[in-house]
Amino acid sequence: MNFRVSARTILHLGSELISSDGVAFYELIKNSLDADAERVTVAIVYRLEYSVYSEILRELGEDRDTPPALRQRYLQSLPARRSWQELRDVAVLGLVDGAPEVDDLEVALQNARSRTAFVNALRSANRIEIDDDGDGMSMDILQSVYLTIGTSYRARQKLEQNEDDEEPRVILGEKGLGRLSAMRLGDRVLIVTGETGSSHWNQLEIDWNDFADAADEDLDSVDVEPEEGNEKERSESGTLIQITALRSEWSAEKLQALAVEHFSKLSDPFGTTPRPPLRLTFNGVAVPVPEFAGFLLEQAHGRFQARLVLTGANAPRIEGQMEYRLHGRNRALRLTTLDLQTMTGADVPTIQRVGTFELDMYWFNRRILTKLEGIGSLAVVRRILAEWAGGVALYRDGYRVNPYGGANDDWLDLDRDAFSTSGFKLNRGQIIGRATISQRGNPYLVDQTNREGLKENTEKATFVKILASIVEIYRQYLNEIDRDIDRARRVTAAEALARFQDEDERLGSLMPSVEEALRGTEGGRTLTKRLRETVVELRAAAELVQRAAGAQERERSRVLHLASIGLMIESLAHELYRATAAGLETIAQAKRSRNVNTTGTSLRVLDSQLRTLQKRLKVLDPLSTNARQTKENFELVGWIDDIVRGFASRNEGRRIEIVSRSIPRNAELNVRAVKGMFVQVLENLLSNSLFWVAAQHRERLRLHIARDDDDPIGHIEVVVDLRAQRIVVTDDGPGIPEERRETVFEPFFSTKPQKQGKGLGLYIAREIAEYHGCSLTLGEADADGNIHSVIFEIGNLNG
Repeated sequence: MNFRVSARTILHLGSELISSDGVAFYELIKNSLDADAERVTVAIVYRLEYSVYSEILRELGEDRDTPPALRQRYLQSLPARRSWQELRDVAVLGLVDGAPEVDDLEVALQNARSRTAFVNALRSANRIEIDDDGDGMSMDILQSVYLTIGTSYRARQKLEQNEDDEEPRVILGEKGLGRLSAMRLGDRVLIVTGETGSSHWNQLEIDWNDFADAADEDLDSVDVEPEEGNEKERSESGTLIQITALRSEWSAEKLQALAVEHFSKLSDPFGTTPRPPLRLTFNGVAVPVPEFAGFLLEQAHGRFQARLVLTGANAPRIEGQMEYRLHGRNRALRLTTLDLQTMTGADVPTIQRVGTFELDMYWFNRRILTKLEGIGSLAVVRRILAEWAGGVALYRDGYRVNPYGGANDDWLDLDRDAFSTSGFKLNRGQIIGRATISQRGNPYLVDQTNREGLKENTEKATFVKILASIVEIYRQYLNEIDRDIDRARRVTAAEALARFQDEDERLGSLMPSVEEALRGTEGGRTLTKRLRETVVELRAAAELVQRAAGAQERERSRVLHLASIGLMIESLAHELYRATAAGLETIAQAKRSRNVNTTGTSLRVLDSQLRTLQKRLKVLDPLSTNARQTKENFELVGWIDDIVRGFASRNEGRRIEIVSRSIPRNAELNVRAVKGMFVQVLENLLSNSLFWVAAQHRERLRLHIARDDDDPIGHIEVVVDLRAQRIVVTDDGPGIPEERRETVFEPFFSTKPQKQGKGLGLYIAREIAEYHGCSLTLGEADADGNIHSVIFEIGNLNG
């Protein structure tokens, strides 16, 4: 026995798969483009107010959308049910003045001699026509392809294209579901179509209400058969789709909104894909489809370009260029295979299956937009920007993949990320951008059946993660430049006070001369007194500023400490869990054993575990609440050695050599500083090195350029160089690209997976260094442009 398909199933397909009027139009227009149409016209004829139309159908019990139970309840609620003749008068009053052929509709309504004729006239009142001059369809295609829901006709055309073709024909359709779009727009459809060389048009009429009436009967119980239509010139070809019994209200404003949101963005505005040959009319009046406002791009305050490269050495990788035009800055973006793996959590084969893509994005600071000569006022410029902004749209082979970059779509979480940071940079209202993919290059990025985005799979998730991550890097870049500019302009409290003191001394030197000049009159003596009082008040205000600056610095220290503790608490909790679990297992083994020697061994193991944990807690003790902000005298070289040894002992199973040494050997340096803060700095730097050395080893194993044996997989060295007055942490991991020399110190910047990196470690380490009058910088880059060392300039920390 086989599945039976009921007639009404096709109605569910139409209502569920085509999610909006915009998507419905896109599918129908796409069919015309696939037919190589050089002209596509969308015409809406609206002669009867929809509210009147739907009210009459409900009262007649002819509306399809109201469930039978509700329909009965509605009819019972009417004070008096009107006849179809009475409702005819209601329909005539609802006619739209000046609409095309409205007089013909009135005659048809008035001349109706039966309820059926009246309903037919009603349902023909409004219509949508999609007319093209494309290839058209033969009778055979109309029967075997158009009437097959889910046909593979277009998909086969794609497969049959020659793989060697440099520019294969772009075929937008694939799933064979576009004909359901007509059902979304109206209950009746008439298709008139023909190919070049044929003598007659072919036509097909479908009334979707017939499927509702058949209900649970088999689908083939509803007869749908194409037939030969009127004669035509053999040179003519094309397809007309006429949709009537429309299912929603229409207006010129609604069509204009679709033109702005959907039709204007059908093809890639940045690329070479020609605009679709589309013309819109509403009641015979043209509705313009806006052309892309290319002039806006010249006014952009920033631009970001990037692409995923899958060929050549060190692939896959991201290459790009970040610009901040407003400040004349630019920087290259490079992300290695290892960066992509750690950012996305995906393996290399998955990233390769995503396929190559390109991103091009323009950023506008709306607060500093200006009017444009020849374009309009600031309000006009902002309106035009609002029409085209919306985030990153997605285009496949030059044509849009809905709904990405639409008014209600934030697929890259741009707004959430923007509003969670200061300045709200890179929210969708500030961005005109697009990402491009192709049929051949991205076969795993497949459209959903309902045309609402890409299918959910591992490749799509990785694609989105890569895009979101590199956009976030661009956001960090813009913030970094802004902070640089602000720092250059900023006047510190100390600088302001120094300037005030200079002016105060100058005023003090002038006061005797002023007093001497004003002493001769009563008014002069009064003015002198007021001047002295003002100077006293200014000095008191300066003292308040000085106290406030001191309080702010103390608060900064407290916040730095708490933030760093928060980063370390996760690793500490993990270590305590691991140590206590191992200790409990050792105790359990001792209890189970009846051998005295085995018990003794277990106790020695437990003793070693507890000693290791005690050492760890000893290093962490300076981070306690009482000690966290207390400067004290201590010997720095030995303290750093304790920190490094403790870190190494906790990670001895990772096969990474972690050592410390001093220059000269056995040197000592007494300093006065917050002891716990050195734990924070060293722990952050060592943890970063540990993560990337291990990640690099995994990548080398994948590339078969390393072996998984007992040899060390990497080295981390901490050198306290007293001659150069610096602490240098060096590792042999992948390194930091030269172009990220300053970006890595920005708060929340990280290329680690989301759960493994907060992007605060280096930022807090630098803040701690500056708090102590020291500095934290990166070392020199190697021949490949990668940096492997972090330098802590000790500065003046003598105890």
